[in-house]
Amino acid sequence: MLLEFSVTNFRSIKEKQTLNLLKTKKNELENNFTAVELSTGKTLEVLNSVVIYGANASGKSNLILALRAMLNIIYDSFGYQPNQGVKNIEPFLLSKESANQPTEFELDLIDDGIRYVYGFSATQEKIIGEWLYQYPKGSPQNLIDRRSTSQWGVMNGLKGKKKIWQDSTKDNSLFLSTAVQFNNELLSTVFSAIAKLKGIYEEPLNFNFTCLKANESQGNKRGILEFMQAADINIEGFSVFEEKVDEETIPDEFKKILKEKNLDASKFKNFKVETQHISNDGSMVSFDFEDQESDGTQKLFRLVGPWLDVLENGYCLVMDELHNSLHPKLVAYLVSMFHNPEINKNAAQLIFVTHETSLLNQDTFRKDQVWFCEKENNATKVFSLADFKVRKGVDNLESAYLSGRYGAVPYLKQ
Repeated sequence: MLLEFSVTNFRSIKEKQTLNLLKTKKNELENNFTAVELSTGKTLEVLNSVVIYGANASGKSNLILALRAMLNIIYDSFGYQPNQGVKNIEPFLLSKESANQPTEFELDLIDDGIRYVYGFSATQEKIIGEWLYQYPKGSPQNLIDRRSTSQWGVMNGLKGKKKIWQDSTKDNSLFLSTAVQFNNELLSTVFSAIAKLKGIYEEPLNFNFTCLKANESQGNKRGILEFMQAADINIEGFSVFEEKVDEETIPDEFKKILKEKNLDASKFKNFKVETQHISNDGSMVSFDFEDQESDGTQKLFRLVGPWLDVLENGYCLVMDELHNSLHPKLVAYLVSMFHNPEINKNAAQLIFVTHETSLLNQDTFRKDQVWFCEKENNATKVFSLADFKVRKGVDNLESAYLSGRYGAVPYLKQ
């Protein structure tokens, strides 16, 4: 489970900003957090979801993009060529000082009872520093200590051929990514833990993922249909047909996505979906999914596969603008799945950005689950509703937010 994510000097974020998923002391909405037992025997209570609000251009999406950038560098940097630099690094440009400083990312997470803290700093040219600590017995063990491109600390907690891995690490690649390629077992465990952070970004990939899940088994297909029907989507059934992919017909935008994710277009599958509806006379009528279903139905179908996969496997789903093309009650329904212990049996987490203020009520979220972004001196500031005094059962969070009590709303001029 993710405990914290921090980022410094990225896009609209200048100073270090931290999104914290540790529960505060107050006990309310007990289904909204999970008690996680550590290897030390102690217990941490971790939030199952976090929602982020803010005005347009306040930096909400940049917080999500920062996490995405960090993950992309972890996944891809081993394959960077020496002259490529470090991709996805975009420093804060509205300050001469920040523009020439490195960007920094850090994750604090728990996997299989062990807490890990991993981070790195980088410019667009090279990795500046990198660190990894694990806490199997409470005290930190140093697994990675990269103090500059070619200077290394002792790294007492890591066993194996450290000198070979260090020498094989390029200036613009991460030691973690390099050592995993050399099959280091411990760092592969950490890499797998980080890979449990999942993002929904590109619609074509989500659509294909849902289609693949549906074709894997009748159980998956039935689960997807039940999900759609529970959301009051009037569909009696659906069929997924696999089509041969002609690389020449793949849109350039989609090719770019495949290239970014190192996916082979020739091995990628293309699908066509037909949905079935019952007509007024009781007969079954087929609809072409892309041409005849609403935008909301299409978006929900694309969400279903990743959504159920995250809940089933206990991953952390990170998503921007969940509300787009979806009814407010449907958004609330999707969020509630992470707060339902009968559905969320494996401590899955949801981090999402939205403008849907109808969710802002004390029956849906705890105060520590609600976060805001706003600009201060041109830079994004991230803060929690828990920083404010809120009266339980008295204050209307939606009205208070829209009136500007918590900030993070647009100032509209005449």
